[in-house]
Amino acid sequence: MTDEQTPPRGRGPNADEPHALTGLLSFWETVVEDAEATAAEYEDEGWETLVLHPGDVTVLPPANLPEATDRVGFDVLVPGSEFESLSSWVESAEFDRYDVYRAREDDTVFAVSVVQDAAASKAVVVPLYYGLDKVDAMVTRAREQGELRLYVRPVEADRRVELVQSNPEPLFP
Repeated sequence: MTDEQTPPRGRGPNADEPHALTGLLSFWETVVEDAEATAAEYEDEGWETLVLHPGDVTVLPPANLPEATDRVGFDVLVPGSEFESLSSWVESAEFDRYDVYRAREDDTVFAVSVVQDAAASKAVVVPLYYGLDKVDAMVTRAREQGELRLYVRPVEADRRVELVQSNPEPLFP
């Protein structure tokens, strides 16, 4: 573990809490590299891939405000260009399958979700992270609903793309 810099945190309700990646940035970078390697494996098999590079991942609903939203899953903040590519993909794709690869370092879970449109041979690769102390409300509600969503959005707009994970269990420790 190192005391690397952590991504900036906005002035929201969790602004004074340490970021989930505090001291784990090199591990996160490895997860992102694994996501890119996973995409390359899909491409070797003839798939078209889009790898997202989240700037921040937030658990929904937030642990400290479990009734604040009806959304259940992960709010995934990505660069505008990646969001635009994803937006154009979802217009013509039916993402009906996904695979999840997961690892844990201390109290942080890292996952790579590969959301697939098998008929079109397209895959969106989404690296994620979350603190174990932040997910109780999300896990409970996801299990009740039988799904969770990846709410992918850009920083400069209030638009989003939702990728459904119909069996949320692979994302949980």
